[in-house]
This record gives sequence, structure tokens and C-alpha cells, in this order.
Amino acid sequence: MRTRGGTTTSLPRHQVWPALVVLAAVIAAALLVLMPGPAYASWASDQVMFTDISEPVVIKPAADPGQDITPRVTSKAAIVVDMETGAVLYSRNADKRLEMASTTKMMTAILILESLPLDKVIKVPAAAVGTSGSALGLQRGESFTVEELLYMLLVPSANDAAITLAVAEAGSVKAFVAKMNERAQEMGLKNTHFENAWGLHVEDHYSSASDLTKIAAVAMRDPLFRKIVSTKEFTLGAKTVGGVRDRVIKNSNELLQDYDWVNGIKTGSTPWAGYCLVASATKDGLTLISVVLGAKDQDTREMESRALLEYGFEHCRMQNLVDGGAIVAELPVADCLDRTVRLVTAAPFARRLLGDGEVTAQVKLAKKVKLPVAAGQLLGELELLQDETTIGSVPIIAAQTVELATLRMIMEHWNGPWAQRLPLMLMLEAAKS
Repeated sequence: MRTRGGTTTSLPRHQVWPALVVLAAVIAAALLVLMPGPAYASWASDQVMFTDISEPVVIKPAADPGQDITPRVTSKAAIVVDMETGAVLYSRNADKRLEMASTTKMMTAILILESLPLDKVIKVPAAAVGTSGSALGLQRGESFTVEELLYMLLVPSANDAAITLAVAEAGSVKAFVAKMNERAQEMGLKNTHFENAWGLHVEDHYSSASDLTKIAAVAMRDPLFRKIVSTKEFTLGAKTVGGVRDRVIKNSNELLQDYDWVNGIKTGSTPWAGYCLVASATKDGLTLISVVLGAKDQDTREMESRALLEYGFEHCRMQNLVDGGAIVAELPVADCLDRTVRLVTAAPFARRLLGDGEVTAQVKLAKKVKLPVAAGQLLGELELLQDETTIGSVPIIAAQTVELATLRMIMEHWNGPWAQRLPLMLMLEAAKS
């Protein structure tokens, strides 16, 4: 506005825009001189793991298997697998239907753990008294908690404990066995059928080495199951009709006594099934499950189970796959300065690999990366796969803070005489108008 002789007048419309442009140019020039430097970091274009995060990259090529020295197995069937993924490291007649003896009790334990409170007190029924085979000689009227009976079921492999639990859960052994078969179908077990809850010989009672690894993997997800099957021995204070008596119960799995890396799971033997063992062991965070069915004697069962586990670990050697702070990618973002966000791993990743297969990595972003981004901000994960089986993941974070672009950043990005002459050019352009 202008004032003439006390009278206020407005600038002509065609002069308003040039004036605003001049004002903006002056402000921009002042900001260029007075504003502090940018608060973002620039990074050199170092070698990165990914140039295109939509495609996986190989971080460990498949090794030449060379001479494969497999363990000598004489049992009717055998297998060793990675518990977490189910990847098979060795198998022999793994899908053959065979009697499995007391390894049956793994499924019995699964149903009990899923349905009965651990502190529930159960009285031994008449049906459990005088049970043949492996038994503790429980007497009718003795009272035990569900947890105590599970210890008896899995540590010394007590058949009378199996009957007591089955009757308590389903009302009868027959009804309980029906539930066992339903659960086998739910788990997709095609070579398993139960006729009792403890594993004594009967027609149409069978499983396979492969199916037993699947049952074991489900059971081992339960922390109490894992604790019980790794117990070498325990003392049971039994409340009986005649008073209280203590019993020292020893685990029938001899591998637990000899190897500190063995942590389960279940033995079994009958004249028809031979000697059976589902074993588990852990080294460096990797847990393997082995199954031996139809071994000729107890020593063979244990020797071949140990050989299978050792073979598995030998083929699953510890390897460092990703370092902490490894550069994953330089990710472009919507930004007028053409900046990128550097993605790095938040931690190293090492594990025992599943044999000699190729290992690949794939970026999984939690969401589209947008500015601003803070250093250390979680952006997704780096998924690691071996032969298309996921073996783990590492968090991916931003390596640097990238703020929204300011006017100073934009002008510095232009960087040159043309940018320095911008205020003057704007004023000249305004004057022409």
C-alpha cells in the first residue's frame, strides 16, 4: 500500500507479484548465509549387499558335497532332522510303517498337556493296576498330580501312568485313543495309527520314523515336556493308601547320562518293535531330532542314535553369515535432494547350517520408507534362507538420520554459481515485470 497526502492506495495488481518475488529472494539469500549447516550425514557409495531389494542375493554358495560319509545304520528305519524346520539330514526307510513301542507316549503327553491342569490330583483307577510291560506298580487309590504322572510317563516310561492319565482325560482308554488318532490326522501324519496310549504290541498300532519326528517337534514346543524328557532322574513322594514313600525314578534314555548335549526324548522296546529311540540334542542353538526304530538291542539303539546326531551336527557346521552393521542397501526415498537411506544389520547372525546347501538373503521391509528417518530406526528384517527353508532373520535399521529437506539443503544441493546468482536473478526478473 502507498499513502499520498493522507490517502491510502493499493499497489497495482501487476506490481504485487514482482515485489513478493524480490522479498522471497532476499529472505533466501539471508537464510543461505545465516542458517546452520545441514543435520544429515552423507555416505560414500560403499559396496552393498543389495542393488535391488526385490530380488534375493546369495551370501553363501552351495558347497561341493565331496565324499559323503554317512553313518552305518542297521536299524529297520532311521532319520535325523532339524527340529525347527523339519529339514531332513539323513533318512533310511523313514516312511515305513513300523511298531514304535513306548515312543507312543509322546502323543499321550501332548494331549494331556493340552487338556488337563498340571496341579489336578488324580487317583489311580483299577484299569491301571497290574499293567504289563514297563510300569511302576501303581496301586488303586494312590493320588498323584497330572505333573507327577507326566514325569512317570516320560522318564521311566510307566504304562500304568499312561492308563491313569488317559482315563482321567477321556473317561476311558478307548475314548482317549480316538483323540490320539484325531490329533494324528490334524498333524497330517499319514503313517501313524494308535490302538493304545502306551505302546504295547497290538495289531494296527504303528508309526514311521518321519512321523515320529513331527510328533516330537510338536511336543518339544511345550516347556514342561522339554524339562521332563531332559530329566536324568527325580524323586517322587507318592501319597499312598498306606502312607508316604519316596521313589527315585531314573530316565530310561541312557544318552542323557553320557552326553551333555543330548536333551531328550523317549525310549521304547518290545519283542515286536525291537529297540526304539526318539532322541534330541542341541548345539549352538540348533536342535536335531533323531529316530531309530527296530534296533536289535539297546546298545545298538543308543550307538546309532548318537551316530545320527553327530552326523547331523557335522553337516550343520557353525558359520558366521552376516556381520553386525553390514550394509544391506542404499534405499532411494521420495526426496528432492535425491538422498538415500542406508540400511544396515542391527546384529550379527551365525548358526549351524543345514548341510551344504546355498544360503540366500531377502530384504523384508516393515513398510515403505519415508522421510524423516532416525538413526537406529527399525525398518524391517533380513530373512535368511537355505534351500528355500527360513533359517533365521536379522533386524534392519537406518544407519543415519535423514531429515526432511530444508530450504538451505535444497539450495546447497544446487551448489554452483547459478545458485549463488539466484537472488539477483529473481530481483532482475521482478524488475522486468
